[in-house]
Amino acid sequence: MDDGDEPVPYVMDEGVLLPLLFPPPLPADDDATGGVSPSWVYLEDRAYVSPDAVSNSTTAFSTTTTGVSIHVSFCLARPPRLSYLCVHCPRPGDGEGAYRFTVDPQVLGTHTNVALLRVPHPNDGLHRGIKSYDYFVYTARPGPGASSLRLLPNPRVSPFRNEEVAIVRCSGGARYVIACLMPTIRRPMEFKIRRFDSDVGRWKSTAVSISEPVERDRVLPIPDTASQVVFHCTTKVITLGGTIGWVDLWRGILLCDDVLDQHPVLRDLPLPKPARSNRKSFCRGPPHHYRDITVVVQDSVPTCIKYVEMETRPGDRPPPRQRQPPQHSDDSDSDEEEDVAYYWKANIWSMPIPVGSWEDWQMECTVDVTDIAVDNVRFSELLPKIGNDPEETLRRLVTGFPTLGMDGDVISFLSKINRLDDKGWVISVDLRSKTLQGVAEIDERKYFLFERYYNTSEISKYLIKATGEAGTLVKTGVNSRVSKKKM
Repeated sequence: MDDGDEPVPYVMDEGVLLPLLFPPPLPADDDATGGVSPSWVYLEDRAYVSPDAVSNSTTAFSTTTTGVSIHVSFCLARPPRLSYLCVHCPRPGDGEGAYRFTVDPQVLGTHTNVALLRVPHPNDGLHRGIKSYDYFVYTARPGPGASSLRLLPNPRVSPFRNEEVAIVRCSGGARYVIACLMPTIRRPMEFKIRRFDSDVGRWKSTAVSISEPVERDRVLPIPDTASQVVFHCTTKVITLGGTIGWVDLWRGILLCDDVLDQHPVLRDLPLPKPARSNRKSFCRGPPHHYRDITVVVQDSVPTCIKYVEMETRPGDRPPPRQRQPPQHSDDSDSDEEEDVAYYWKANIWSMPIPVGSWEDWQMECTVDVTDIAVDNVRFSELLPKIGNDPEETLRRLVTGFPTLGMDGDVISFLSKINRLDDKGWVISVDLRSKTLQGVAEIDERKYFLFERYYNTSEISKYLIKATGEAGTLVKTGVNSRVSKKKM
């Protein structure tokens, strides 16, 4: 640009901005618990962006690096209903509305009473990689207005995928650590940990090694039919107290007991071998459709790891689609034959904590869709009507994306009549009694693809008056000022 040239201002194309959505009210029947929050929830990973200034007892305030005020609030519902985060960024001046985003704000992870949030710069259509985002840590505290929102320094040099990052609250204080495990380019078994220590206040990268023995290639070798040949690709992160586990849902877990160590070490824990019927599809495509892993927590103490793998077999074909597939669906895997509602069963394995060897995995139970009883009239009324009875309806639904509950007794699935439909349900099954435990319809304004968009979280234990009528967001009518208290 010549010295005399004026910079050309960027004009935002309204078409690239996501719509503002006022979040749904919380279910009134949660009021029967007296306002006591559930010990764990299914938390949506994508936030609602509200057009209005709203608040409840969980609302916290901060400011983005671009100087925009940001309000965040949690709204909790008992599983299988989904809990969610609501974000509002008011424009300056009364009655000026709210900023919009080109990408949804997201909850990247939670641990005990802290949550890591990623928020794109409001109304920013110039995507500049990691510099286009702000990272915040939300700390839940009991009492209205007691929670806080801290803006973190931008990681800048090392962008990371959402699936690679974990936040861990250190025991005995206010300290927390954020850690991302990223592969290096040179060698498949070399990694680095990008970490943020709240006591230090800056990001740091450290090379990390894998301790011997590395059993994964012996126990679960990569087949020739694999869609990608990598030693480890993180698809989920779990926390076992102060230990972080980066999970490749195809092959295994890389565990790190102390990410703050000067020379952190990873331990390799292979997953159970795939079921015989799934061996042809092993390491092909995304694993979330049929696999999940979680840590069971009792009295705030992690007790075991649970892992699930679904198997399918041909079942009944669902009813003909009543309309054309939605034009906004960009599901690249949406061939017509995928609409066969395969019968399924879910095999659940467990690993005691402290974690030992791969041989300590134990098959705990199996849930078959043909064995699930629907003995609650209210739940049967919430199911879509596509069969002669509720049990037949369950068998005819297209079902996938298992999600294990943190209590160890529940598993949930995402179900649709046809996988290209907008409307879907989260169905919950009791692992012990093999009965339907709940049904919740999802918000099709926000989610229309057949994919998982929520994870388990225990942050609900640290929030009060966040369920039912008390937790429902209320319009404040004015743009609140950013809290000046120490974050």
